[in-house]
Amino acid sequence: MITRVYIDNFRCFTNFEVRPDRINLLIGNNGAGKSTFFEVLHNVVELVIFGAAVEEAFPYHTRTLWDSRFIQRIELDISGSDGTYRYSLELAHDLVHQTVTMQRELVKYESRTLFVYENDVVNLHNNEGEFGTEVPYRGTRSFLSQLEARPENTILQRFIQLLGQIWLLKLDPTNIPPESLRESDSLDADGSNFASWYRHLSQEHPEDLPKLFEQLGETLSGFRTLKTVSIGKGGRKRELVAAFGLNGSKTKYEVDFDDLSDGERAAIILYCILMDRDSRSRTLLLDEPENYVGLQLIQPWLVELADAIRDEGQLFVISHHPEVIDYLAADHALLFERPDGGPSRVRPKPFSRDEGLKASELVTRGLLDAE
Repeated sequence: MITRVYIDNFRCFTNFEVRPDRINLLIGNNGAGKSTFFEVLHNVVELVIFGAAVEEAFPYHTRTLWDSRFIQRIELDISGSDGTYRYSLELAHDLVHQTVTMQRELVKYESRTLFVYENDVVNLHNNEGEFGTEVPYRGTRSFLSQLEARPENTILQRFIQLLGQIWLLKLDPTNIPPESLRESDSLDADGSNFASWYRHLSQEHPEDLPKLFEQLGETLSGFRTLKTVSIGKGGRKRELVAAFGLNGSKTKYEVDFDDLSDGERAAIILYCILMDRDSRSRTLLLDEPENYVGLQLIQPWLVELADAIRDEGQLFVISHHPEVIDYLAADHALLFERPDGGPSRVRPKPFSRDEGLKASELVTRGLLDAE
């Protein structure tokens, strides 16, 4: 669970700090920094977990435009069952050549230093925080992305596992091909590999499919099942097909996944996220999940998702939808603001129970614009 985020000199964030809760609703006007906040977390994951180059994860243009400083800083505090980790990243922006290099990367566990990169050298410490190994390294990528698991770095490995559980989803059901050549154990942020992910999910947990189909049947009129069918390459290439039926009839007909409406595709993906058992322990970053789906779907889906992760996962939701705002406002709302177009700031718990209006009405009427 992320307990603190510090961002300095990244787009609209200057000396920005927020301390999230387990369930978080991000609200605010367009351009206030909500999606940029998600971008920072996603980019750290790309850098540390997937080995993206520094200049790919944090390109030159991500520096705050009105800030002349060349150092960009990001810190994450992540709590697990065993303690709290702090990850620190410092990037140097060459203002003349418009390049970016890693200046410092640090991981601490409680008061112990586990990992330091600085001055082209990696210092690896053991589980007790004692210095172990020095490795020359050119920091164009994070050394953590290629760290070999050893008995002496199990605590550092646990941090990497926790960081890898951060999952950004901003679905685009208009651009999801129905074909799959292989299984994928994770869903891309835009959902574009859904066919491969569903192929994996249905193989790993076939016992959960009846409940999934039942939920979708209550949401999508006439829905029966979703399956992958072979379309070539010796059965390796498969395609998603949904089956529907007329109410009161046993007759079924099949519809190719790409012939479904955008809303139907979005609904299927959202409920598959509920089916994914791993999502319950993840830190989910959902950027306007209500896009493309109707009012009657989003609230029951969100209620079940929040209940599923309330005890072990973490949820961040960006939303302008009144049903989402009214449901999540009671947990931990974070109001993102940019007064006079300057740096973003966050106001936690902006809703008062004494207002007499729904949270969504306060947002719509602009009654949160001033403290």
